[in-house]
Amino acid sequence: MPRLGRGAWWLLGSELVSALGSGVTAPLLVVYLHAVRDIPIGPATLAAAAGPLVSLFGNPLGGVLADRFGARHVIVAGLVLTAAATAALGTVQSLPAVVAIIALLGGGLSIALPAQDSLLGHLIPPEQRSTAFSLRYLGLNLGLGAGGLLAALAVNTDNPSSFTLAYVADGATFLLAALAVTVPALRKTAPTRAARIPLRETLPRSRPLWLVCALGALFTLVGFGQFKIAAYGVTGASARLLGLAYLANTLTVVAAQLPILRLTRNWARHRILAVVGVLWAGAWLLVWSADTLWSGCLVIAAGVIALGECLMATSLPPIVNDLAPDHERGRYNASFLMACTLGNLAVPALAGTLLGGGLGTHLPLILAALACVTVLPCLRLRNLLPVPTTTREPEPEPATG
Repeated sequence: MPRLGRGAWWLLGSELVSALGSGVTAPLLVVYLHAVRDIPIGPATLAAAAGPLVSLFGNPLGGVLADRFGARHVIVAGLVLTAAATAALGTVQSLPAVVAIIALLGGGLSIALPAQDSLLGHLIPPEQRSTAFSLRYLGLNLGLGAGGLLAALAVNTDNPSSFTLAYVADGATFLLAALAVTVPALRKTAPTRAARIPLRETLPRSRPLWLVCALGALFTLVGFGQFKIAAYGVTGASARLLGLAYLANTLTVVAAQLPILRLTRNWARHRILAVVGVLWAGAWLLVWSADTLWSGCLVIAAGVIALGECLMATSLPPIVNDLAPDHERGRYNASFLMACTLGNLAVPALAGTLLGGGLGTHLPLILAALACVTVLPCLRLRNLLPVPTTTREPEPEPATG
């Protein structure tokens, strides 16, 4: 078991608990709004986008607040707001109320997330950050996967009260996560708040950071979020095949995250990111070939994308925290998360434009080209990152007699 310190394990455990609750409710949001609350599918889908839109403002705000008041306080406040909004979503009736509550939910999460990244980056020394962020990504996938399984077993559109119970339970997991952040192990190690930072300086002025943010947005655009649209829109895959592809993605992350961490222990982080671009270019070529060669290529592609996700977890968030000075750690992580949110919002825009214009067959090739485009900027990071930029952890000291 990695020696990350008690505070880091409490923080990672709190995120695992909240991910379990989110796994129950997040995949079913549009189904719940449409089938249970009788909101038309179009408005229900648009309402679900309120959270990511609010995140564009919540992420930088969360970063500033974390730097000014301390990351731990911001995490607790964001999670409590998220808990209240999530529980309320289980009883909401009208469309305006749905939009308002989803906006509050997205606001709470978007404030808490950069503070969580900031606190984890503070608790972990540079040589262990790849391990910490890899374990975090593994825990999130385990929580979301287990939550999805619970949802499949317990939630039913014929029983609306099951949705209400699910959302209340999800809210309770956020409260538990907030409570976990208040333990003495984190109170003693949390960074002290920095000098007051003017709001006009919400975004840091760092060329290396913004290159990393641009890569984060681009990777988000060509990653698994895009797969959810392209796999169906391009190949017309069946629900069963798509389900197998999603399962392959989750299982690959769970099975491969720790072996990949060990394999890349001595790799430079900028080279790990370059490998992600190559892997994802190959994955999209597999998607493109699924329509003409073998439909099972979709399942393989989902697994290949998962390998890239594992590599990103060992490199991209640690790079952000390697670059960040302690007094700006919240703003650095917030800028990166905001860039990823922009990439996520661009996913349906790109796919919808091409699919709607009859150019859907070209979408995988365009995404493969975009993945290749990331390789050169990743390699250029070599001269912009602090040294060392590998995932190597210190060897244990020999016992002395």
